[in-house]
Amino acid sequence: MTLREPKLPGGILSKMGESVIEILTKYSLCNSCLGRQFALLGHNITNFKRGESLKFYLTLIGSELKELEEIDAAIDLLKLLAIQGGFQPAITTLQQMKITIESSNPCYICGGFMEKFERFKDLIQKRLAKIEYRTFLIGSKVPANIVDKEDALRGEFHIKYGESIKGELNRQIGKRLQSVEKEVDFDAPDVVAIFNPVTEEIELNINPLFIYGRYRKLQRGISQTRWICWNCEGQGCEECNGTGLKYEYSVEVFISEPILKASKGIEYKFHGAGREDIDARMLGSGRPFVVEIKEPQKRLIDLESLQHQINEAAQRNIEVLDLEFSDRGTIRNLKALAQVHEKTYRLIIETQEPVSLEAIEQADKALTGAIIQQKTPQRVLHRRADKIRVKKVYDFKTTQNEPKKFEVIIRCQGGCYVKELVTGDDGRTQPNLSELLKTKVSVLELDVLNVDS
Repeated sequence: MTLREPKLPGGILSKMGESVIEILTKYSLCNSCLGRQFALLGHNITNFKRGESLKFYLTLIGSELKELEEIDAAIDLLKLLAIQGGFQPAITTLQQMKITIESSNPCYICGGFMEKFERFKDLIQKRLAKIEYRTFLIGSKVPANIVDKEDALRGEFHIKYGESIKGELNRQIGKRLQSVEKEVDFDAPDVVAIFNPVTEEIELNINPLFIYGRYRKLQRGISQTRWICWNCEGQGCEECNGTGLKYEYSVEVFISEPILKASKGIEYKFHGAGREDIDARMLGSGRPFVVEIKEPQKRLIDLESLQHQINEAAQRNIEVLDLEFSDRGTIRNLKALAQVHEKTYRLIIETQEPVSLEAIEQADKALTGAIIQQKTPQRVLHRRADKIRVKKVYDFKTTQNEPKKFEVIIRCQGGCYVKELVTGDDGRTQPNLSELLKTKVSVLELDVLNVDS
Protein backbone atom coordinates (compact mmCIF):
# COMPACT_ATOMS: atom_id res chain seq x y z
CA MET A 1 0.00 0.00 0.00
CA THR A 2 1.39 3.41 -0.98
CA LEU A 3 1.40 5.86 1.89
CA ARG A 4 1.56 9.62 1.71
CA GLU A 5 2.80 11.98 4.36
CA PRO A 6 -0.26 13.29 6.19
CA LYS A 7 -1.12 16.94 5.57
CA LEU A 8 -2.11 18.18 9.01
CA PRO A 9 -3.42 21.54 10.17
CA GLY A 10 -0.66 23.90 11.22
CA GLY A 11 0.23 24.05 14.90
CA ILE A 12 -1.40 20.75 15.82
CA LEU A 13 1.90 18.83 16.16
CA SER A 14 5.02 19.31 18.23
CA LYS A 15 8.40 19.35 16.50
CA MET A 16 9.05 15.82 17.75
CA GLY A 17 5.70 14.67 16.39
CA GLU A 18 6.59 16.12 13.01
CA SER A 19 9.92 14.27 13.09
CA VAL A 20 8.21 10.96 13.88
CA ILE A 21 5.80 11.39 10.96
CA GLU A 22 8.68 12.17 8.59
CA ILE A 23 10.55 9.06 9.75
CA LEU A 24 7.54 6.70 9.60
CA THR A 25 6.52 7.98 6.18
CA LYS A 26 9.73 6.50 4.81
CA TYR A 27 10.63 3.72 7.27
CA SER A 28 8.51 1.29 9.27
CA LEU A 29 9.70 1.09 12.88
CA CYS A 30 8.68 -0.97 15.90
CA ASN A 31 8.19 0.72 19.26
CA SER A 32 11.75 0.02 20.47
CA CYS A 33 13.47 1.14 17.28
CA LEU A 34 11.40 4.33 17.14
CA GLY A 35 11.88 5.09 20.83
CA ARG A 36 15.63 4.44 20.58
CA GLN A 37 16.00 7.46 18.28
CA PHE A 38 15.00 9.59 21.29
CA ALA A 39 16.73 7.52 23.99
CA LEU A 40 18.53 10.48 25.59
CA LEU A 41 15.26 12.26 26.30
CA GLY A 42 13.54 11.41 29.59
CA HIS A 43 14.63 9.08 32.38
CA ASN A 44 13.47 5.77 33.84
CA ILE A 45 11.60 4.85 30.69
CA THR A 46 12.39 2.13 28.18
CA ASN A 47 12.81 2.78 24.49
CA PHE A 48 9.77 0.57 23.90
CA LYS A 49 7.69 2.91 26.08
CA ARG A 50 9.14 5.96 24.34
CA GLY A 51 8.14 4.61 20.94
CA GLU A 52 4.75 3.48 22.20
CA SER A 53 4.10 6.88 23.78
CA LEU A 54 4.96 8.71 20.57
CA LYS A 55 2.60 6.48 18.60
CA PHE A 56 -0.12 6.93 21.24
CA TYR A 57 0.33 10.68 20.99
CA LEU A 58 -0.06 10.61 17.20
CA THR A 59 -3.04 8.23 17.46
CA LEU A 60 -4.74 10.76 19.74
CA ILE A 61 -3.97 13.46 17.19
CA GLY A 62 -5.56 11.26 14.51
CA SER A 63 -8.66 10.79 16.66
CA GLU A 64 -8.84 14.52 17.28
CA LEU A 65 -8.59 15.22 13.54
CA LYS A 66 -11.51 12.84 12.98
CA GLU A 67 -13.57 14.75 15.54
CA LEU A 68 -12.58 17.99 13.79
CA GLU A 69 -13.82 16.41 10.57
CA GLU A 70 -10.34 16.52 9.04
CA ILE A 71 -11.11 13.01 7.81
CA ASP A 72 -8.44 12.63 5.09
CA ALA A 73 -5.70 13.86 7.39
CA ALA A 74 -6.97 11.59 10.18
CA ILE A 75 -7.02 8.52 7.92
CA ASP A 76 -3.57 9.25 6.49
CA LEU A 77 -2.05 9.63 9.95
CA LEU A 78 -3.74 6.56 11.42
CA LYS A 79 -2.81 4.43 8.39
CA LEU A 80 0.78 5.55 8.76
CA LEU A 81 0.81 4.43 12.40
CA ALA A 82 -0.99 1.18 11.58
CA ILE A 83 1.07 0.11 8.57
CA GLN A 84 4.49 1.65 9.27
CA GLY A 85 4.28 1.43 13.04
CA GLY A 86 2.28 -1.79 13.47
CA PHE A 87 0.39 0.11 16.18
CA GLN A 88 -2.74 -1.72 17.34
CA PRO A 89 -4.60 1.31 18.81
CA ALA A 90 -4.33 3.01 15.40
CA ILE A 91 -5.58 -0.15 13.69
CA THR A 92 -8.53 -0.32 16.11
CA THR A 93 -9.39 3.34 15.52
CA LEU A 94 -9.41 2.75 11.75
CA GLN A 95 -11.67 -0.28 12.20
CA GLN A 96 -14.14 1.95 14.01
CA MET A 97 -14.03 4.11 10.89
CA LYS A 98 -14.83 1.00 8.78
CA ILE A 99 -11.28 0.87 7.40
CA THR A 100 -9.46 -2.47 7.53
CA ILE A 101 -5.66 -2.83 7.61
CA GLU A 102 -4.67 -6.19 6.16
CA SER A 103 -1.07 -6.20 7.39
CA SER A 104 1.69 -4.05 8.83
CA ASN A 105 5.22 -3.70 7.48
CA PRO A 106 8.06 -5.30 9.44
CA CYS A 107 10.44 -3.01 11.28
CA TYR A 108 12.96 -1.56 8.83
CA ILE A 109 15.82 -1.76 11.35
CA CYS A 110 15.38 -4.92 13.42
CA GLY A 111 12.82 -6.92 11.45
CA GLY A 112 11.05 -7.68 14.73
CA PHE A 113 13.77 -9.09 16.98
CA MET A 114 13.58 -6.13 19.38
CA GLU A 115 10.26 -7.59 20.53
CA LYS A 116 11.89 -10.88 21.60
CA PHE A 117 13.71 -9.86 24.79
CA GLU A 118 12.01 -12.55 26.87
CA ARG A 119 12.85 -15.22 24.31
CA PHE A 120 16.50 -14.12 24.19
CA LYS A 121 16.62 -14.14 27.98
CA ASP A 122 15.27 -17.69 28.11
CA LEU A 123 17.74 -18.93 25.46
CA ILE A 124 20.73 -17.37 27.22
CA GLN A 125 19.57 -18.53 30.63
CA LYS A 126 19.30 -22.08 29.32
CA ARG A 127 22.92 -21.96 28.13
CA LEU A 128 24.16 -20.36 31.34
CA ALA A 129 22.40 -23.01 33.42
CA LYS A 130 25.06 -25.51 32.33
CA ILE A 131 27.85 -23.69 34.19
CA GLU A 132 28.40 -22.20 37.65
CA TYR A 133 28.91 -18.45 37.84
CA ARG A 134 28.34 -15.54 40.19
CA THR A 135 28.63 -12.59 37.83
CA PHE A 136 27.88 -12.11 34.14
CA LEU A 137 27.84 -9.61 31.31
CA ILE A 138 25.76 -9.58 28.14
CA GLY A 139 27.18 -8.73 24.74
CA SER A 140 25.64 -8.88 21.29
CA LYS A 141 26.68 -9.39 17.70
CA VAL A 142 24.34 -7.27 15.64
CA PRO A 143 24.90 -7.75 11.89
CA ALA A 144 26.68 -4.80 10.30
CA ASN A 145 23.89 -4.14 7.81
CA ILE A 146 21.45 -3.48 10.66
CA VAL A 147 23.82 -1.04 12.36
CA ASP A 148 24.41 0.67 9.00
CA LYS A 149 20.66 1.03 8.42
CA GLU A 150 20.18 2.80 11.72
CA ASP A 151 23.21 5.04 11.22
CA ALA A 152 21.94 6.06 7.77
CA LEU A 153 18.45 6.80 9.13
CA ARG A 154 19.89 9.03 11.85
CA GLY A 155 22.03 10.85 9.34
CA GLU A 156 19.08 11.38 7.01
CA PHE A 157 16.84 12.86 9.70
CA HIS A 158 19.58 14.56 11.77
CA ILE A 159 18.73 12.55 14.88
CA LYS A 160 20.94 13.46 17.84
CA TYR A 161 19.24 11.83 20.82
CA GLY A 162 19.62 8.15 19.90
CA GLU A 163 21.60 5.25 21.39
CA SER A 164 23.05 2.14 19.75
CA ILE A 165 20.90 -0.91 19.14
CA LYS A 166 23.58 -3.05 20.79
CA GLY A 167 23.43 -0.93 23.93
CA GLU A 168 19.69 -1.41 24.23
CA LEU A 169 19.85 -5.14 23.53
CA ASN A 170 22.58 -5.73 26.11
CA ARG A 171 20.83 -3.65 28.75
CA GLN A 172 17.38 -5.18 28.31
CA ILE A 173 18.62 -8.79 28.34
CA GLY A 174 20.95 -8.05 31.25
CA LYS A 175 18.09 -6.59 33.31
CA ARG A 176 15.98 -9.67 32.73
CA LEU A 177 18.81 -12.02 33.66
CA GLN A 178 19.48 -10.11 36.89
CA SER A 179 16.15 -11.44 38.10
CA VAL A 180 17.79 -14.88 38.45
CA GLU A 181 19.87 -13.52 41.36
CA LYS A 182 23.12 -13.08 39.43
CA GLU A 183 25.07 -9.83 39.35
CA VAL A 184 26.16 -7.86 36.30
CA ASP A 185 29.90 -7.12 36.40
CA PHE A 186 31.25 -4.76 33.76
CA ASP A 187 34.92 -5.19 34.76
CA ALA A 188 35.63 -8.86 35.41
CA PRO A 189 32.52 -11.04 34.96
CA ASP A 190 32.72 -14.80 35.41
CA VAL A 191 31.06 -15.27 32.02
CA VAL A 192 30.16 -13.11 29.03
CA ALA A 193 27.19 -14.27 26.94
CA ILE A 194 27.35 -12.93 23.39
CA PHE A 195 24.28 -13.51 21.24
CA ASN A 196 23.23 -12.77 17.69
CA PRO A 197 19.60 -11.56 17.69
CA VAL A 198 19.11 -12.54 14.04
CA THR A 199 20.48 -16.11 14.08
CA GLU A 200 19.81 -16.57 17.84
CA GLU A 201 23.28 -18.11 18.20
CA ILE A 202 24.84 -17.75 21.66
CA GLU A 203 28.56 -17.74 22.45
CA LEU A 204 29.76 -18.09 26.05
CA ASN A 205 33.12 -16.58 26.93
CA ILE A 206 33.94 -18.15 30.29
CA ASN A 207 36.64 -16.20 32.09
CA PRO A 208 39.35 -18.04 34.02
CA LEU A 209 39.06 -19.09 37.65
CA PHE A 210 41.97 -18.02 39.87
CA ILE A 211 42.84 -19.78 43.12
CA TYR A 212 45.58 -18.41 45.38
CA GLY A 213 47.47 -20.29 48.06
CA ARG A 214 50.90 -21.09 49.47
CA TYR A 215 52.80 -24.33 49.10
CA ARG A 216 55.49 -26.05 51.09
CA LYS A 217 57.75 -28.52 49.30
CA LEU A 218 58.73 -31.09 51.90
CA GLN A 219 60.93 -33.38 49.79
CA ARG A 220 63.88 -32.70 47.51
CA GLY A 221 63.93 -33.78 43.88
CA ILE A 222 60.55 -32.23 43.01
CA SER A 223 60.47 -29.52 40.36
CA GLN A 224 58.13 -26.58 40.71
CA THR A 225 56.67 -26.95 37.21
CA ARG A 226 56.22 -29.85 34.79
CA TRP A 227 59.63 -30.52 33.23
CA ILE A 228 59.29 -31.95 29.74
CA CYS A 229 61.81 -34.64 28.80
CA TRP A 230 64.42 -33.05 26.54
CA ASN A 231 65.11 -36.32 24.77
CA CYS A 232 61.58 -36.96 23.45
CA GLU A 233 60.05 -33.47 23.89
CA GLY A 234 57.18 -34.89 25.92
CA GLN A 235 56.29 -37.77 23.58
CA GLY A 236 57.55 -40.51 25.90
CA CYS A 237 60.76 -42.54 25.60
CA GLU A 238 62.94 -45.05 27.47
CA GLU A 239 64.85 -42.28 29.20
CA CYS A 240 61.67 -40.89 30.82
CA ASN A 241 59.95 -44.29 31.19
CA GLY A 242 57.29 -43.20 28.72
CA THR A 243 56.04 -40.32 30.89
CA GLY A 244 57.30 -37.53 28.65
CA LEU A 245 58.63 -35.85 31.81
CA LYS A 246 62.19 -35.38 33.02
CA TYR A 247 60.99 -35.61 36.63
CA GLU A 248 58.02 -37.68 37.75
CA TYR A 249 56.70 -35.20 40.30
CA SER A 250 56.16 -31.46 40.26
CA VAL A 251 54.52 -28.97 42.57
CA GLU A 252 52.45 -27.74 39.63
CA VAL A 253 50.86 -31.13 38.95
CA PHE A 254 50.30 -31.98 42.62
CA ILE A 255 48.31 -28.76 43.06
CA SER A 256 46.81 -27.97 39.67
CA GLU A 257 45.42 -31.34 38.57
CA PRO A 258 42.95 -31.65 41.50
CA ILE A 259 41.85 -28.02 40.99
CA LEU A 260 41.32 -28.65 37.27
CA LYS A 261 39.24 -31.73 38.05
CA ALA A 262 37.14 -29.93 40.68
CA SER A 263 36.44 -26.96 38.40
CA LYS A 264 35.88 -29.02 35.23
CA GLY A 265 38.06 -26.64 33.23
CA ILE A 266 39.90 -27.42 30.01
CA GLU A 267 43.47 -26.58 31.11
CA TYR A 268 45.47 -24.90 33.86
CA LYS A 269 48.42 -22.58 34.29
CA PHE A 270 50.56 -22.43 37.42
CA HIS A 271 51.97 -19.07 38.56
CA GLY A 272 54.51 -19.05 41.41
CA ALA A 273 56.09 -16.15 43.30
CA GLY A 274 59.56 -17.13 42.12
CA ARG A 275 60.84 -20.68 42.21
CA GLU A 276 63.21 -22.86 44.18
CA ASP A 277 65.74 -25.32 42.73
CA ILE A 278 64.65 -28.90 42.26
CA ASP A 279 67.05 -30.05 45.01
CA ALA A 280 65.75 -27.45 47.49
CA ARG A 281 62.91 -27.72 49.95
CA MET A 282 60.37 -24.92 50.41
CA LEU A 283 59.61 -24.71 54.13
CA GLY A 284 58.30 -22.10 56.56
CA SER A 285 54.97 -20.51 55.65
CA GLY A 286 55.35 -21.59 52.02
CA ARG A 287 55.64 -19.91 48.63
CA PRO A 288 52.65 -17.97 47.22
CA PHE A 289 51.10 -19.24 44.00
CA VAL A 290 48.02 -18.82 41.81
CA VAL A 291 46.46 -21.57 39.70
CA GLU A 292 44.60 -20.26 36.66
CA ILE A 293 41.87 -22.52 35.26
CA LYS A 294 40.61 -21.85 31.75
CA GLU A 295 36.89 -22.23 30.94
CA PRO A 296 35.81 -23.65 34.32
CA GLN A 297 32.34 -25.16 34.37
CA LYS A 298 32.25 -25.05 38.18
CA ARG A 299 33.28 -22.12 40.38
CA LEU A 300 31.47 -22.72 43.67
CA ILE A 301 34.20 -24.99 44.98
CA ASP A 302 34.69 -25.96 48.64
CA LEU A 303 38.31 -24.84 48.96
CA GLU A 304 38.79 -26.33 52.42
CA SER A 305 37.81 -29.76 51.13
CA LEU A 306 39.91 -29.27 47.98
CA GLN A 307 42.96 -28.34 50.06
CA HIS A 308 42.52 -31.52 52.09
CA GLN A 309 42.28 -33.60 48.89
CA ILE A 310 45.46 -32.09 47.47
CA ASN A 311 47.44 -32.70 50.65
CA GLU A 312 46.16 -36.27 51.00
CA ALA A 313 47.10 -37.13 47.42
CA ALA A 314 50.53 -35.47 47.70
CA GLN A 315 51.52 -37.86 50.53
CA ARG A 316 53.81 -35.38 52.32
CA ASN A 317 55.73 -34.52 49.16
CA ILE A 318 54.16 -31.07 49.16
CA GLU A 319 51.55 -29.28 51.25
CA VAL A 320 49.19 -26.44 50.31
CA LEU A 321 47.93 -23.79 52.71
CA ASP A 322 45.37 -20.97 52.75
CA LEU A 323 43.55 -21.61 49.46
CA GLU A 324 41.28 -18.71 48.46
CA PHE A 325 39.64 -17.32 45.34
CA SER A 326 41.69 -14.67 43.63
CA ASP A 327 42.00 -12.68 40.39
CA ARG A 328 44.44 -11.88 37.60
CA GLY A 329 45.79 -8.87 39.48
CA THR A 330 47.26 -11.21 42.09
CA ILE A 331 49.34 -12.91 39.39
CA ARG A 332 50.80 -9.56 38.31
CA ASN A 333 51.67 -8.79 41.93
CA LEU A 334 53.28 -12.20 42.42
CA LYS A 335 55.53 -11.75 39.40
CA ALA A 336 56.47 -8.16 40.20
CA LEU A 337 57.08 -8.59 43.92
CA ALA A 338 58.96 -11.89 43.59
CA GLN A 339 62.03 -9.90 42.50
CA VAL A 340 62.01 -7.49 45.45
CA HIS A 341 60.44 -9.21 48.45
CA GLU A 342 62.76 -10.65 51.06
CA LYS A 343 63.53 -14.35 51.10
CA THR A 344 65.34 -16.38 53.74
CA TYR A 345 67.45 -19.44 52.95
CA ARG A 346 69.34 -22.10 54.87
CA LEU A 347 72.30 -23.80 53.21
CA ILE A 348 74.55 -26.62 54.36
CA ILE A 349 77.95 -25.99 52.77
CA GLU A 350 81.34 -27.67 52.70
CA THR A 351 84.70 -25.94 52.27
CA GLN A 352 87.59 -27.57 50.47
CA GLU A 353 90.06 -26.34 53.12
CA PRO A 354 89.55 -25.74 56.82
CA VAL A 355 88.74 -22.12 57.67
CA SER A 356 89.04 -20.22 60.92
CA LEU A 357 86.13 -18.83 62.88
CA GLU A 358 87.71 -15.39 62.46
CA ALA A 359 87.58 -15.75 58.67
CA ILE A 360 83.96 -16.85 58.90
CA GLU A 361 83.06 -13.83 61.04
CA GLN A 362 84.82 -11.45 58.64
CA ALA A 363 83.03 -13.00 55.65
CA ASP A 364 79.66 -12.72 57.41
CA LYS A 365 80.35 -9.08 58.18
CA ALA A 366 81.40 -8.35 54.58
CA LEU A 367 78.30 -9.97 53.08
CA THR A 368 75.73 -8.60 55.55
CA GLY A 369 74.25 -5.50 53.91
CA ALA A 370 76.29 -6.07 50.75
CA ILE A 371 75.12 -5.12 47.27
CA ILE A 372 76.09 -7.98 44.99
CA GLN A 373 76.34 -8.22 41.23
CA GLN A 374 75.45 -11.54 39.67
CA LYS A 375 75.90 -12.59 36.10
CA THR A 376 73.39 -15.22 35.07
CA PRO A 377 74.61 -18.49 36.66
CA GLN A 378 76.31 -20.93 34.32
CA ARG A 379 73.84 -23.66 35.33
CA VAL A 380 70.88 -21.74 33.87
CA LEU A 381 72.54 -19.98 30.94
CA HIS A 382 70.87 -22.40 28.54
CA ARG A 383 67.43 -20.98 29.46
CA ARG A 384 68.10 -17.50 30.85
CA ALA A 385 69.53 -14.36 29.23
CA ASP A 386 73.13 -13.59 30.20
CA LYS A 387 72.86 -10.35 32.13
CA ILE A 388 73.95 -8.78 35.39
CA ARG A 389 71.50 -8.69 38.30
CA VAL A 390 72.08 -6.37 41.24
CA LYS A 391 70.69 -7.67 44.54
CA LYS A 392 70.97 -6.82 48.22
CA VAL A 393 71.94 -9.20 51.02
CA TYR A 394 70.27 -8.09 54.26
CA ASP A 395 71.80 -10.64 56.58
CA PHE A 396 74.42 -13.40 56.24
CA LYS A 397 75.16 -15.72 59.18
CA THR A 398 77.42 -18.78 59.16
CA THR A 399 77.56 -21.43 61.92
CA GLN A 400 80.14 -24.23 62.00
CA ASN A 401 78.78 -27.78 62.32
CA GLU A 402 81.90 -29.83 61.52
CA PRO A 403 85.50 -28.85 60.64
CA LYS A 404 84.60 -28.21 56.99
CA LYS A 405 80.81 -28.13 57.16
CA PHE A 406 78.74 -25.08 57.98
CA GLU A 407 75.14 -23.91 58.14
CA VAL A 408 74.49 -20.58 56.43
CA ILE A 409 71.35 -18.48 56.94
CA ILE A 410 70.88 -15.83 54.24
CA ARG A 411 68.20 -13.15 54.16
CA CYS A 412 68.25 -11.35 50.84
CA GLN A 413 66.29 -9.65 48.07
CA GLY A 414 64.13 -11.85 45.86
CA GLY A 415 65.78 -13.07 42.67
CA CYS A 416 69.18 -13.55 44.29
CA TYR A 417 70.97 -16.79 43.32
CA VAL A 418 72.11 -17.88 46.78
CA LYS A 419 74.09 -20.93 45.65
CA GLU A 420 76.27 -18.67 43.52
CA LEU A 421 76.52 -16.14 46.36
CA VAL A 422 78.24 -18.94 48.28
CA THR A 423 80.26 -20.68 45.52
CA GLY A 424 81.14 -17.61 43.43
CA ASP A 425 80.27 -19.38 40.16
CA ASP A 426 83.83 -18.89 38.82
CA GLY A 427 83.74 -15.22 39.74
CA ARG A 428 80.39 -14.46 38.08
CA THR A 429 78.93 -13.37 41.46
CA GLN A 430 80.76 -10.60 43.32
CA PRO A 431 81.37 -10.53 46.22
CA ASN A 432 80.97 -14.19 47.24
CA LEU A 433 81.73 -16.40 50.23
CA SER A 434 84.25 -18.63 48.42
CA GLU A 435 86.59 -15.74 47.55
CA LEU A 436 86.24 -14.18 51.00
CA LEU A 437 87.23 -17.51 52.64
CA LYS A 438 89.91 -18.13 49.98
CA THR A 439 88.76 -21.71 49.42
CA LYS A 440 86.36 -23.58 47.18
CA VAL A 441 82.88 -23.94 48.67
CA SER A 442 80.23 -26.53 47.72
CA VAL A 443 76.51 -26.43 48.53
CA LEU A 444 75.29 -29.72 49.99
CA GLU A 445 71.72 -28.75 50.86
CA LEU A 446 69.42 -25.79 50.32
CA ASP A 447 66.13 -24.94 52.00
CA VAL A 448 63.92 -21.89 51.51
CA LEU A 449 62.75 -20.86 54.97
CA ASN A 450 60.58 -17.86 54.18
CA VAL A 451 59.12 -15.96 51.23
CA ASP A 452 57.57 -12.60 52.10
CA SER A 453 54.30 -11.69 50.40
